[in-house]
Amino acid sequence: MSRVEELCFEARRMELQEEEEEEEEDFYPYEFDAEEELPAYRDGDELLAALRRKEEEVLLAAQLGKALLLENRQLKEERVKLHEQYTDQVEELEQARHELRLKLQGCQVQWESQVAELERDVLELRAQVEELTQALSEVEREKSRNQQQHIEISQQLREQLHTAMEVERTVTAELQSLKLELRERGHPRPQDEELLSALREQVARLTQREQALSQRLETACEENAELKDKVSSLHTHLGLQEQQSQTQTQQLTEAWQEVEAARGRVQELQAQLEEMQEEVSLQRSGHGEASLLSEMEHSLDAMGWSQDKEQVTQEVTSILDMLLPVACGSEALRDEDGILQSMLGQLKSVAERIAHSQTLQELKQPIVEVGSVQCEKTALLQELRDQNARLLEENAELRLKADSRLDEEIVQRAIKDRDDAIAKKTAVEAELVRSKNDIMCLNNQLLEAIQRKLELSQELEAWQDDIQIIINQQLKSQHQTEQQSDRKRSGAGRLSFLRKSRKPSASPSCTPEISPAPNQSPWRDWLKLSK
Repeated sequence: MSRVEELCFEARRMELQEEEEEEEEDFYPYEFDAEEELPAYRDGDELLAALRRKEEEVLLAAQLGKALLLENRQLKEERVKLHEQYTDQVEELEQARHELRLKLQGCQVQWESQVAELERDVLELRAQVEELTQALSEVEREKSRNQQQHIEISQQLREQLHTAMEVERTVTAELQSLKLELRERGHPRPQDEELLSALREQVARLTQREQALSQRLETACEENAELKDKVSSLHTHLGLQEQQSQTQTQQLTEAWQEVEAARGRVQELQAQLEEMQEEVSLQRSGHGEASLLSEMEHSLDAMGWSQDKEQVTQEVTSILDMLLPVACGSEALRDEDGILQSMLGQLKSVAERIAHSQTLQELKQPIVEVGSVQCEKTALLQELRDQNARLLEENAELRLKADSRLDEEIVQRAIKDRDDAIAKKTAVEAELVRSKNDIMCLNNQLLEAIQRKLELSQELEAWQDDIQIIINQQLKSQHQTEQQSDRKRSGAGRLSFLRKSRKPSASPSCTPEISPAPNQSPWRDWLKLSK
């Protein structure tokens, strides 16, 4: 910027010098070459008129040069402003690019950490699933073993119940035979008393055994229900773990997709940023080629002049650059290798061309071209602004899409949770229906067992009533015999007793006394075995 300020200061000093020269001098000094011939004027008045006309033309050219100088100064200021704007925009773009890179790095680090956490969670869930599957298999094996044991126990109980029923039938048959014997004989025997005591003990043992079997059946039913509850809870826990693993795998895939999309977007933004930087660099190079500073530096590098000559050449080149758009054919002369005299000759030819120009259209045409270039610059600036606005809009759209994607993920998670809850509810309802059916079956079995127990208890009570009646009858008969023995206290009492014993032996009722003996032997053997 110091170089540009020096150039502006020198241009201002040159303008002040020109103004002082115009104030001091009343006419424009025009030098003639030795070869040129002066026009022949007849009179001094014509010479003065021609000189005044030339002086007016030179003043007009000076005013035009001043106007062009002001226009060029305005163009320089606008160019400086545009350059500053371009530099600011480039700095903003660089800052945005740096921020995007930092954001991308942060997002990559965050996504990598999330991916690592999700992978660890997936591994943990897989280990938990394996443990749960092992536990479930063990529970299934235990359940199968318990079911087998339950089936074996129930089979044993059924066999025992069947044997008890058979024993009960044999006991009832023997009881009936005993009833018949007692009715026939009318008085008890010690064998009958032993049989009655054995039957009572057997009935007590059977009742205790029935109670123990009912308790074992209840405990087996409770254990079966507990095992079913454990299996259902394990199934539900395993389903929850599988759902969590599925959700985490889905989140992992979505995170990878978002990472890929963000990388693609960042690459697109980097490509756009590089394109914009190339455009800005091209514009800078174009402006540098067209600027006065680059031309002056090129001319200074090409010529090894001293410090005074450099200042003069700078002033002359600045004037030539100001008047170049007006002079169409001076570029070829300016490009030739020459010295300060050639540059002054070029300046003189430019002034003569401006003086001999008939209209101002030729002078306005370069200004119009400069205006069109300025319009192109403003159009490019507007395009850059539009691109920046589009980038901001795309960034806002990406943020909105990310927010909407988060909302959609939340809604999808809620829907999935609802579906999982419905599935769990249906599974629980099905398990509840199955458990109800099992409970109903067990209740039916229990009711059947209770009904059988009631029947057995009723039969036992009837049998006890019959035994009690028989015992009462025997006691009454014994009491009657004792009374008769007390009444007859004579020596013939022994004979009377023998007579009474002989009468039933002679009667036909004596035959069944021998017959129950073979019937009682297997029953007594079974009692001994049961004891």
